Amino acid sequence: MSDTPSARPQIAPPLPAKAVKPAGKAAAKPAGRRRLRLPIAAVLVAGFGSLMLAAVASVLVLGLVSASTNTFALLNDKADLALAGVEVRVRHQLDPAREMARFVAGLIERGDLRAGDNTAMIDTLRGALAGAPDVTGLAFIRPDLTGVRVGRLNGGLVADPIDLQGDSDIPPEILDGPNRSAATWADPRWLKEAQNSFVTLYQPVRRDGRYLGQVAVGVSLGDLSRFLSVLYVEQGLNAFVLYDQNHVLAHPALVGRSFDFSGKLDGPPLPRTDQVDDPALAALWSSGVPVQSLKKRVEARAVQVLGSDYIFLTRKMSGYGQQDWIIGIGYRDGELNVEVRRLYITGAVGLAILLVSVGVALLVGRRISRQVARLAEAADRVRAFEFRAISDLPDSRLREMARAATAFNAMVAGLRWFETYVPKALVLRLMRQRETEGGLDSVQREVTVMFTDIRGFSRMAEHMAAADTAALLNEHFTLLAACIEAEGGTVDKFIGDSLMAFWGAPEAQEDHAVRGLRAALAIHHAIRADNRRRVAEGRAPIHVRVGLHSGPVVVGNIGSDSRINYTIVGDTVNVAARIEELSAALQGESEVIVLTSGVTAAKGKDAVPLVRQGGRSLRGRTGMTELWRLVLEEEKKDAAKAAMPVSAPSPAVGTAPPSAAPPPVAGETAKPVLAGKDTA
Repeated sequence: MSDTPSARPQIAPPLPAKAVKPAGKAAAKPAGRRRLRLPIAAVLVAGFGSLMLAAVASVLVLGLVSASTNTFALLNDKADLALAGVEVRVRHQLDPAREMARFVAGLIERGDLRAGDNTAMIDTLRGALAGAPDVTGLAFIRPDLTGVRVGRLNGGLVADPIDLQGDSDIPPEILDGPNRSAATWADPRWLKEAQNSFVTLYQPVRRDGRYLGQVAVGVSLGDLSRFLSVLYVEQGLNAFVLYDQNHVLAHPALVGRSFDFSGKLDGPPLPRTDQVDDPALAALWSSGVPVQSLKKRVEARAVQVLGSDYIFLTRKMSGYGQQDWIIGIGYRDGELNVEVRRLYITGAVGLAILLVSVGVALLVGRRISRQVARLAEAADRVRAFEFRAISDLPDSRLREMARAATAFNAMVAGLRWFETYVPKALVLRLMRQRETEGGLDSVQREVTVMFTDIRGFSRMAEHMAAADTAALLNEHFTLLAACIEAEGGTVDKFIGDSLMAFWGAPEAQEDHAVRGLRAALAIHHAIRADNRRRVAEGRAPIHVRVGLHSGPVVVGNIGSDSRINYTIVGDTVNVAARIEELSAALQGESEVIVLTSGVTAAKGKDAVPLVRQGGRSLRGRTGMTELWRLVLEEEKKDAAKAAMPVSAPSPAVGTAPPSAAPPPVAGETAKPVLAGKDTA
């Protein structure tokens, strides 16, 4: 201890009685309803992600809906226009026959051309046919089934008479001529001379109500196929015309091919779909799968042939006989779906942009949340007073986060210094007490108090530099504090080379005496081990005195408005200090002496090995105090010698007459009186 009276600062006096509350009586605040708390990572990710998802998805959906509407509208128009174009071209191929029939019939009806004049009729028919390259043949048939005809053969025009009398295969349209007034198309017929199939238009001719015959105009189906092949070359349309689902009227693949249908009895003289060099068309009605039509009057079928997919668009065309024809267009699936694929690509790109946007939002949210999570984790460590375990928060590109990180790092650096001056365990206990009991008012508690002191410290300090003296005290107090805090004790203050600690506050500890005794035993072992290390290093060992006493104290915040300490005051503190002083006379050559009052020994319940030292008089107090000494097996003989018998020992502070206080150890002065202790 220091030799001057100021070495130990005075302990503040007890609070007035009205400020003291019994332990455990602090009113706890009612627990509020627990609020739902979400992690900021989830909020940021959900917020950024959902907003980005809603924004981009809404734009994408609106764009796709608009684009799909426009795309399918354009596909509708394209399909309709394509089929309409084929139909128009087919009609343009066939309708000149109607005009030619009307022209010739008009000449005969007006008398400009006599029905019985074969020579004039041939010349007229030849001239009309020469001006209509789409028409293959032209004829006039009188009521007696005779007449003349002109046709194209091998690049030229040939004319010959007609005599159908006695013919068994006369078209019904010729026989029905007298009964009709309008032109009509006949079903396809095979013309053996031309080795080709024709469709023929029959136009009745009357003058002054008298039937004069019919004008017949024939169109070769081979010519219609050549027209469709030209259409394929010009517009890339693979168009065809079907008589029914099994027979082909015209197809680009029929150009240059010849068939002999002279003996065909099972249907019209037309090639079947499987006779055309078009496997997809052959499978159209047998294995084609209907798909959603682009328009109601358009039928769409999908066909898969030889690993390739085809789409056929078809619709009916009437006006060329009793049987409605079928016009159609065939596409490879890739050709028709260019716009659809473009739409899908647009949707896929939009979806990719959406996913990237959401991913970026998630990344930004995670980066922000990670920084906030680091800050929250570090703040939790600050709350737990784990300042040494807190890593510096990294810098951030976000201005506010960077400012928060800089300020937090500076705060932690200051708290690390602050930690060296404030007992961390005490603050944590006070915080828990405030949360559970709702306040930090001064209360009366049953505690165990410990005082320690280094014997002969003043003599040692005379021969040491100031830095060495501070280093010695720091090592010593670190050793003692570790033993005390390991047993849940609170280091109250350091007074020169002395230490004051207590158990039982701020948290109530029923076994406070046991904890104090175990801490004293740990100090005993730690000092002896440290002395062995010091001797090995060539330094002198230190001798330590420890005193303990249990009893009631006032515990709470004591101090002024500008500075306050959480400490204990009361007679129990004085007794513990006096016991530590008294141990100087009993220590002898022991490295550590631990003296405890009979009260603490009784409450300790054999926690450590104790030897009774009898009743002793404490400085400044009347009566005798029963003392016990912590003695290891190898120290029992020395402890027995130091024990002094008394006439009437008592387990606690008695009423025997006061005895003289033991003299101070050589080289040390008497300990100063502490405020809050008896001063008698």
